[in-house]
Amino acid sequence: MITLTSRKPFYCDWSVFVAVTFLLFAVSLIIILLASELFTNGVEWFGHRLNLGEGAVGSIFAAIGTALPETIIPIIAIVFANGASGESIGIGAIIGSSFMLATLAMFVVGIGIFIFSITRKRSRQVRASTDGMSRDLSYFLLSYGIALIAALLPMRAVKIALAVGLIGIYANYVRVTIKDSGEKGEDLRPLYLHKKGLPPHWRFITLQLAVALSAIILGADLFIKQVVAVSEYYAIPALILSLLITPIATELPEKFNSLIWVRKNKDTLAIGNITGAMVFQSTFLPMFGIFLTPWHLTEPAIVAAALGILASIVMVINLRIRGSLHAGMLIFSGLFYFAFILYVWLANGLGEGFITRAFSNIF
Repeated sequence: MITLTSRKPFYCDWSVFVAVTFLLFAVSLIIILLASELFTNGVEWFGHRLNLGEGAVGSIFAAIGTALPETIIPIIAIVFANGASGESIGIGAIIGSSFMLATLAMFVVGIGIFIFSITRKRSRQVRASTDGMSRDLSYFLLSYGIALIAALLPMRAVKIALAVGLIGIYANYVRVTIKDSGEKGEDLRPLYLHKKGLPPHWRFITLQLAVALSAIILGADLFIKQVVAVSEYYAIPALILSLLITPIATELPEKFNSLIWVRKNKDTLAIGNITGAMVFQSTFLPMFGIFLTPWHLTEPAIVAAALGILASIVMVINLRIRGSLHAGMLIFSGLFYFAFILYVWLANGLGEGFITRAFSNIF
């Protein structure tokens, strides 16, 4: 059982806390939305100037660009936080980020496709490369599975060898993805920072990407602080914060890029942004985790990893059998995330304590 202690901010009055938090949440989401529009526009022109197909643009450049801030967070937690607690938070964030992408991020995109099919008369079928989706998910299952196996092995030398192997897997993934990147993106809007003259000069493309990523990081940081404030106000344990809340705060806001792309019927970019990030974060992050920590996973971390793998296996099987994906399949992936929430809730007896604190703050 986890002992909970509430840590209230200086504006501890419940109504003031809700008003301030809601306002800052709204501001952070507006910043992220605007920055995501800038980023998607810039990264499409980046890939266009390199003569790359949408598969490579979405799975490599967009995925790495939006995943870099989240890559730094667990490393900072491990290196600069205090001892075992820092390692626990860092490892939880490493496992939780890939788990969240495989489940909740897919769920959000599925909901987006469903809504846009009503409001913008688009198909509920995912119009992305079946081969590309299957390739990304297969690489993810391989690398995430290796990371999970490494945690169960006692020999440090074997763990290190597997960590090095993960980098080799990602290098091969990049090579294969660029080779099979598909058709070059067309129907591009003019670059926002250079609307006159096409194609835009490299300096304007890189400037727009730098501005967009900086704004995304700023908005995500503001979003994270509000999530942490809520978790501390209601005394949510560090374990849950690292496995559930931190990945939502760091990953989900930036997946607005994928929602923007599905709204424009650019599903290859939208799905590649998620599946490419899954491959990147299931290789580089566990590699850092293995090098910097003993890399032992707690039961909740193992359960989260297993559910993430299971969600991806179901999606791969669906792709192999049907040859395509439907919005309903993406929405179904979210059930694995909600199943983990239920597991954590029941395993740690959080329900009664959370409800009690909520009502005590209201009344």
